[in-house]
Amino acid sequence: MPEEVIINSFCPDWIDWISYARPSMQFKGDSTYDWSSEERHVVLSSFFWGYVVTQVPSGYLTARLGPKWLMLAGVSGPAALSAVTPLVADWGGWQLLTASRVLQGLLQGAIFPATHAMLSRWSPPGERSGHTALTYNGMSVGTVVGMASSGLLAATPGLGWPSAFWLPGLLGLAWAVVWVVVAANAPASSRHVSREEREYIEESFGDTSSKEEHLAVPWRAIMTSVPMWALIVVHSGHNWGHWMLLTEMPDYMKAVQRFNIQANGLYSALPYLCLIGTSLLVAWLSQVINTRRLLSLKMSRKIFQSAAHWGAGTAMLVLALVDVDQATAVALLCVAVAVEAGTLAGFLCNLIDLSPNFSGAMMGVSGGAGALVAVVAPLIVGAITGEEDSLSHEEVTTRWNTVFILTACIYYIGNLVWVFFSSFEVQPWNNVASKTEVEPVQNNS
Repeated sequence: MPEEVIINSFCPDWIDWISYARPSMQFKGDSTYDWSSEERHVVLSSFFWGYVVTQVPSGYLTARLGPKWLMLAGVSGPAALSAVTPLVADWGGWQLLTASRVLQGLLQGAIFPATHAMLSRWSPPGERSGHTALTYNGMSVGTVVGMASSGLLAATPGLGWPSAFWLPGLLGLAWAVVWVVVAANAPASSRHVSREEREYIEESFGDTSSKEEHLAVPWRAIMTSVPMWALIVVHSGHNWGHWMLLTEMPDYMKAVQRFNIQANGLYSALPYLCLIGTSLLVAWLSQVINTRRLLSLKMSRKIFQSAAHWGAGTAMLVLALVDVDQATAVALLCVAVAVEAGTLAGFLCNLIDLSPNFSGAMMGVSGGAGALVAVVAPLIVGAITGEEDSLSHEEVTTRWNTVFILTACIYYIGNLVWVFFSSFEVQPWNNVASKTEVEPVQNNS
């Protein structure tokens, strides 16, 4: 399985995305960019305006065309746009930068559906939890490198904040070359796996995964499935917490904890460094549990998922209700982010459990709903926190406590809905479509 390439596909992708958190602080204090708090939050959220639009179409295209070329567009396009971001900000201000972010979102909307389609085609069921956790760990690697490096680069004389966008641009374009050479839509069309490996992967699926690469998606069955709606709810709750922390943590570190930009970048990256470790632990532990059948799949999924959302929610509540110092605040944020690894063996795997054939399309629907939440999260946080420079430190802290309590409630509710209404069996509509139901499409692998 070309899993290393899938992992690396997330690294430049998230380095590119997270660079916006660090320079946004620079924009705020730089006379060149006299942008208000609302304008900065619009820039941060605008990525999702495009991202949400392409979720469902990308899910459809992964079933129809295969995920390889969608993944390529989802990383290489935004990487190129990242490299020219400083010019965009100079030429068109926050308005043109917002438009650039929308375009990046349109392209990156293909990433998650394509990744789930890759996993469903390449990952044997007994190894699925570990492969999913290991694959998504690339997000954490990209986040750590992006947060830590962009803060340092922005403060480096002679480089400044523009260099925080050049790095992900170059990495993404370099990745694209490797992807074109190595990746394939499925084992049957890969030149880089042996016959034994291909047979092992294909036989492991039994009759739950079609060997056809171009399938008609049973949209009605998907959208009337109760377990699917449970996934949509938990995914939306997860996205609120995940993206709120990812985009707004630097502002919290600055406004409430009063870290300077260099320390802010490093301490904002620390929780995601912890997430790398916990993701690797989840990858190993979930694979041991599932291959040795120490727990049922249902119990394993629910334990990992509940640990993630209840752990993160509790950390948010403590942060809001207890007067903490800088070290304790950073520690609680590390806990909130680190336990997120449980979702990698929880609801994210559950998409493939329900339908190996259409997990990409399902991820498009679920991810699209989650992206809608991610659109409004920075805007709602901005509305709650307001213009922090005009408020006292006590007022700013109180407003951030409101944000954390709201986030904890969203985590809890999302997880409870999923626990009670989820399923872990392959759904009847998994095998209803075949190649004969759609027009023949050339295999471009």
